[in-house]
Amino acid sequence: MTKKNARQAKGRQATADPSRREMSEPPIAQRLRELRQQHRLTMRGLAELAGVSASLISDVERGRVEPSISVLKRLAGALDTTLIYFFSETGPSEDRVVRKGDRRALGSASADSMAPGIHFELASPDSTETIEAIYGRYDVGASMGDEPVTHEGEEWGMVLSGRLKVWVGDDVYFLDPGDSIAFSSSIPHRLANVADEVTEYIWIDTPKTF
Repeated sequence: MTKKNARQAKGRQATADPSRREMSEPPIAQRLRELRQQHRLTMRGLAELAGVSASLISDVERGRVEPSISVLKRLAGALDTTLIYFFSETGPSEDRVVRKGDRRALGSASADSMAPGIHFELASPDSTETIEAIYGRYDVGASMGDEPVTHEGEEWGMVLSGRLKVWVGDDVYFLDPGDSIAFSSSIPHRLANVADEVTEYIWIDTPKTF
């Protein structure tokens, strides 16, 4: 291989290296592309909202063009954000968000402390200090058992699918999708799935119980 060919090959390799592209990519390009994709907008769709050309957005996202302040104002308005957003080196803190696929399992049917057919996942970030959100899934016929539980604090729950039967003291409630309930955790309570399908819900405890 000649020296010229070696230099060309090295240049192609550097261009193809994604880490090099990310290091040299202007913050505005990255931030604009991320926010546009979060809004599920195409370049053409954003262009129509902002009153600019799709080719300009393409050039900005590729780092080929540095947009004027007036263009950035239009883009910020279309994406419902501020000018400062585009000059930030990093995105919003992910410590506030728990993605569906990242929820930490808290129990399953195989766990000794969990009744069969019950599965819990932590739906709130570890950074929360006093509240805890749990995604719960009860299989058909699953329940906490015949013995109610009590502990300190308060709780609130909402059914997402199926049907949940909730005992609170001497009262009994049937919750359908969209229904919610709140009560003091010091009152004896228990839950059961009374639907012919899986029941899913979100439950919030304060203070934390897991």
